[in-house]
Amino acid sequence: MRPAARFGPLFPDLLIVRQDGDNFHFDILEPHDPSLADNFEKAAGLARFAERHGHLFDRIQLIRKQTSPTRGEYFARLSINTESVRKALLLVTSNPQLDDLFARKAV
Repeated sequence: MRPAARFGPLFPDLLIVRQDGDNFHFDILEPHDPSLADNFEKAAGLARFAERHGHLFDRIQLIRKQTSPTRGEYFARLSINTESVRKALLLVTSNPQLDDLFARKAV
C-alpha cells in the first residue's frame, strides 16, 4: 500500500529539451536540498509522475549535492525512470528512508 499524498503540485527546477537531428529528447532534473522537510514527498511525487509519464522522458532525476571522503563534493542522482528506483521511491515515507535510498541507488 502506498503512503497517502500530503503535498501539492511539484514544479521541477529544470526541464531540458535536447535535439538530435529531427528528434527531441526531454529530461526532468530536480536538484533538491536534502535538509528540506519535503524531500521524500517530492521524490515520491516524481516517482508517481514517472509511473504515468516516464515513457515520454529520457531522464527524470532527483539530484543532491553530497560529500564523500573519497569523492569530495559531488552530485548524486536518483534515476527515477529506472524501474527499481521508482518502485523503491514509492515505498519511501520519510527523509531517512530517502537518504538510505540515495546511499544505495544514486549514481
